Amino acid sequence: KIMEFWKYLFLCSLVVGLIAQGLTKPADTKEPKDEYDDYEMQKDDGDEYNYPDEDTSVDKSLNTEYNSVGGIEPMLEVLETEVEAKPGESARIVCRAKNLSNKTVITWYFGENLIAMGPSLLSSSSRMHLNPSDLSIVINNVQQSDEGIYTCKILPYDMSMKTKLSVSSSPTVQIFDTVRDVSGSSRTYREGEKITLECRPKGNPEPTVTWSSHGIRLDRITGVKVDGGRLSIANAEYHHARVYQCLADNSIGKPAHESVTIHVHYSPKVTAHRHEVNTGEGYDAELFCNFKSDPVGRIYWLRHKNPLMEGTKYRVTQEQHGHHNRTALLVRQVKKEDLGVYQCQVDNRLGQQDANVSLIYEPEPAHFDGYELQPEHLVVLNWTVRSIQPFSEILLYYQKSNDKQWTSEKPIVAEKHKEHSGIWIIQHRVKLSPGTWHARVRSKNTEGWSKYSESQTINVPIIYTDSEDQLFEKLDSTETSGASRTLIGGFPTSLPTIIVACLLFCVRWT
Repeated sequence: KIMEFWKYLFLCSLVVGLIAQGLTKPADTKEPKDEYDDYEMQKDDGDEYNYPDEDTSVDKSLNTEYNSVGGIEPMLEVLETEVEAKPGESARIVCRAKNLSNKTVITWYFGENLIAMGPSLLSSSSRMHLNPSDLSIVINNVQQSDEGIYTCKILPYDMSMKTKLSVSSSPTVQIFDTVRDVSGSSRTYREGEKITLECRPKGNPEPTVTWSSHGIRLDRITGVKVDGGRLSIANAEYHHARVYQCLADNSIGKPAHESVTIHVHYSPKVTAHRHEVNTGEGYDAELFCNFKSDPVGRIYWLRHKNPLMEGTKYRVTQEQHGHHNRTALLVRQVKKEDLGVYQCQVDNRLGQQDANVSLIYEPEPAHFDGYELQPEHLVVLNWTVRSIQPFSEILLYYQKSNDKQWTSEKPIVAEKHKEHSGIWIIQHRVKLSPGTWHARVRSKNTEGWSKYSESQTINVPIIYTDSEDQLFEKLDSTETSGASRTLIGGFPTSLPTIIVACLLFCVRWT
């Protein structure tokens, strides 16, 4: 039986060797022989059809017209042509005529002005002269004033040829509103009005036009439309107040640019920096509002609709903060009766607007600082909460999209900010299944509960682990990167797979 096993093993090894040789041998990529390859076209030493060469014996002069003066009539090669030159270069303008004789006279016109007749130059320009060999016009140190139409006429015949001299020039540009040149000036519009600006370039070749504002492309500014050199704003708003620049470029010299400053008068825009401000008994509290206004407006702080007067209790300040103005109300030595709603109000001749700020003992609504994804679908959520008083409870609420119920978790731990008193850091880790979630928090200090924070969206992606399917994918990728693969019986295989299969076959049948 042992001998039979070795026989089967020898037979299997022989089969494996033959298969391996077939697998490792590169595929025969020789293309099938075309049935026409062996067919060779027979080259005829002489064309069966003899095409006659052009008959050079024909007298072409038979087609030449004779004029009434006597001799061959002159002929123009072209009637119109164009010559281009850059400033400072030389330009040569040729009258492309044939069959001229001593009875014909060439005259030159620049526009309607006669500048040359025969060999005589009538122009007073020191930069212009006639070439005696062909009576062409030569202009040295070409200038913009030389641009135009040059006409050569052949006398006494009614023949003329026009040459357009184009002198390239660096660009210039102007900005117009509907009626006037507003380049380098300031224009003021009211909120809601239509603004139309047109960039008008000059130059040869014709310059291309680009609009921008403080280096920003105008297609990024809401409400601004650019069509070629025309800029239009259908309804002017406060954010349209800026400097607009038009640049013209034709690759000749330096690009040209002009600008116009647009002012937009609008009613005040007021927002609260924080709608709730936490404070404590005996503390000084500061309330903030941000605003924009053009023209500049008057600022008021009110409580119960009554303006607050500066003194020992209140102080009002104003400062420039970023791209807007900020006003602040300082409330000194806060008592319980100072709690409640305060209004900051700004008005100008176009209108007014206000914003509410509440002074409270409870925690302020938490500010979301983002989240971090970790392995195993863990999500770390971060919030900041302002409260002078210590916390007694913090609740986290979360729900999956399309769910109606919120899930809550407690206790949530908050740590004091290391640099700023009255600020707490909330960081909580929660396991969420893949999908879109919403989360919010609510905190409680010794004075009561805060409002809910704004709901935040959390996107948890699907995270794969080394499952069995991935293991097979890795094995498959290892095979494809190693031994060559082929198809046997319609199934993808590799050399290691075939060897193992054959050995198992031998063991099976022994």
